[in-house]
Amino acid sequence: MSTAFTKVTAKSSPTPPPVTRATNRRGAWWAVAALFVYSCLAMGMFWTSWADPTKRSIGLAGDPQQIMWFLSWPIFAVTHGHNPLFTNYIDYPGGVNLMWNTAALLPGVVLGPLTHLAGFVLTWNVLMTAAIALSSWTAYLLILRFVPNRLAAGVGGALYGFSPYMTAHSLGHPHATLAFMPPVILLLLDEIVRVQRRSALLPGALLGVAGAAQLLIGEEMLATAALFVALLLCIAMAQFPDQVRPRLGHAVRGLACAAGVFCVLAAAPIGFQFLGPQHLRGVVHEPNLYVTDIWSFIVPTKLLMFAPASTTAFSDLFSGSNAVESNSYVGVLLGLLLAFVVLRYWRLPEVRLAALGAALIAILSMGVTIHLDGRATFMPVFALGLVFPLLQRYLPGRLMLFLTFLGWLALAKLPVLSNILPSRLTVYFYLLAGLLIAVWLNDLRTWQTGARWTGWLVTAASLVLLVPALPYPSSPNAVPAFFSSPAVSQIPPGSVALVIPYSAAADSRAMVWQAESGMRFRMPEGYAFIPDTPAGARLSPPPSATQDELIAVAAGLAGPLTDDRRRQILSELKSWKVQTVIVGPMVNEQAEVDLFTALLGRAPEMVDDVYVWWGVNTAP
Repeated sequence: MSTAFTKVTAKSSPTPPPVTRATNRRGAWWAVAALFVYSCLAMGMFWTSWADPTKRSIGLAGDPQQIMWFLSWPIFAVTHGHNPLFTNYIDYPGGVNLMWNTAALLPGVVLGPLTHLAGFVLTWNVLMTAAIALSSWTAYLLILRFVPNRLAAGVGGALYGFSPYMTAHSLGHPHATLAFMPPVILLLLDEIVRVQRRSALLPGALLGVAGAAQLLIGEEMLATAALFVALLLCIAMAQFPDQVRPRLGHAVRGLACAAGVFCVLAAAPIGFQFLGPQHLRGVVHEPNLYVTDIWSFIVPTKLLMFAPASTTAFSDLFSGSNAVESNSYVGVLLGLLLAFVVLRYWRLPEVRLAALGAALIAILSMGVTIHLDGRATFMPVFALGLVFPLLQRYLPGRLMLFLTFLGWLALAKLPVLSNILPSRLTVYFYLLAGLLIAVWLNDLRTWQTGARWTGWLVTAASLVLLVPALPYPSSPNAVPAFFSSPAVSQIPPGSVALVIPYSAAADSRAMVWQAESGMRFRMPEGYAFIPDTPAGARLSPPPSATQDELIAVAAGLAGPLTDDRRRQILSELKSWKVQTVIVGPMVNEQAEVDLFTALLGRAPEMVDDVYVWWGVNTAP
């Protein structure tokens, strides 16, 4: 390493004091205090929802209502003898393979009692708040292993848990914000491959359990965590070969144990996903769409508190840009601070590993081809890795180029990985950035008072720019009284009911109403991934005349009902075995009522605040 480069390096971290029972107790109390602080901060951020937590849900409408249904399904399935991995209570009769959806099976089971006692809206708010708090907390515990200062580790954990990635996906994606398991996986992995204080079997088994748990929390994050861990291990082996050799046998035993435990626990759900009914093939999302634009790292979005209108107008042009996927902002000030930290503390192994890992993740988050100003170029993203060999004097340049290419190829071509939205990889960038900031703050303690305060002010300023715009969005969840009243019991249990507004695309209100009824009935509709073409998927029920007509009526675009159209719709209702039709409060409600009055030849009964046709006769 050159003299110029080593001049800006720092002293190694001081050796931590010996661990005693008293220090363990103090550490446990500090851990509890950290979780409490993170929870309070999360509740403060979501205060507009917590002001009325059983009626207003954190985030936007659409995806949250879909996932509220998913949260309601596992306990119902288990207690009623259904398969928790599959349902035909939506998209009847074909049904939905829940392993191909954001089903949140494990959270649904854990929070099932709360859902039963207090309803799915409160469960949603608890889940979204806990996702932020727990993710911050486990990141704090991970960082504390490398940085002994609790305040510094606490700030690093907060950078991860309250990052633009987390605050963006809190609008509706708990499978993306329940990110507390990756730090746990890294803690166990560190125990297995580096620390090695105990037998490899116990941490190996726990690692396998953690992986299986993550599978049932969110499979996409398990896949990205596996990719992230593989990249870090490759970098570590290249950077520290002398430390790898004596630890290799222990590490192999621990990882083999983890793989064995994971395979035993995950075999059934993974097998059902790829071999069970309604499994998908090919790429689910449009490729090279939800990616990180080069400018998105430094251009703020409308989700941030300090974002001028001129910058948000520009960020709105980014590929795949929508509120929930705007998750890669770092900012110029924090970016410069991170670069300074990397240069100054490069000699520390954790800094070197974090810096190289963060660089790889940032590149891979850009997708297949580089996007600039919201437009896809023809240049493949792995071309950015060509800069690494130019720095071979300071880092493993050829290996970094190789890893860039392999990671890019895996995300573009491999099964499962090709369905990952590349921009969501940035969650790991923020985790590594949290570690780097903690290293910096830890060393600030040794600086003179004036310089120390300057360092803290620069850090605070760079982090304030990541604060989300407040008040944070919340959505009302009005459910017609019918679905929680005794009247709903008139629907034969497990029978098929057509509920309008029709659940398709992002309108999943009927799914929430069905969940409120205690899953009293099945529906031929639903907002979930199901097979479409042999190599594709759709987020709406299979095409039908009924779906087209109901959506057109709701939009005010329907023409006169022809005899042919009437026969088509009645035939579909008969094939679906529909026994009840319900029209709830919605735009163009009266038009939907008039449609079914004409279709069924009789007027509905007004029950509570919905229109109901009981005992539907679908003879053409």
